[in-house]
Amino acid sequence: MIRTVDLVIAGDGPAARAAAVSALRSGRRVLVVLGSSNARIARRLRRCLCKPSRSDGSQLTVMTDAAVVCVDGVDAVEAVVVRHARTGRLSAVNASAFVSFDRSSQSPRRRRMEANEPRSV
Repeated sequence: MIRTVDLVIAGDGPAARAAAVSALRSGRRVLVVLGSSNARIARRLRRCLCKPSRSDGSQLTVMTDAAVVCVDGVDAVEAVVVRHARTGRLSAVNASAFVSFDRSSQSPRRRRMEANEPRSV
């Protein structure tokens, strides 16, 4: 399925949320791609973004358990390819802009805190 959005955001965090709220306030369509498969996190993120942007949510899509694998275009972003982790299926998205907020943008303190959290195997 090919969809069209104005902005694709990979990741989560304060900067990602601010970018999404700003885009939603200006009437842009936003796709947020999260690596987490937790549906509760996606619902909370939708509420967190829709309330300050005064959006009804129709312009926001949150895709969970996925990762951006390719961004392509000539002189500008034109397409983003997203891989669904569970199935390996690829989805193409026509997009005007792409922003990535990965772990490298987190503070060293935050990374240490996450590294010390127990993880299930």
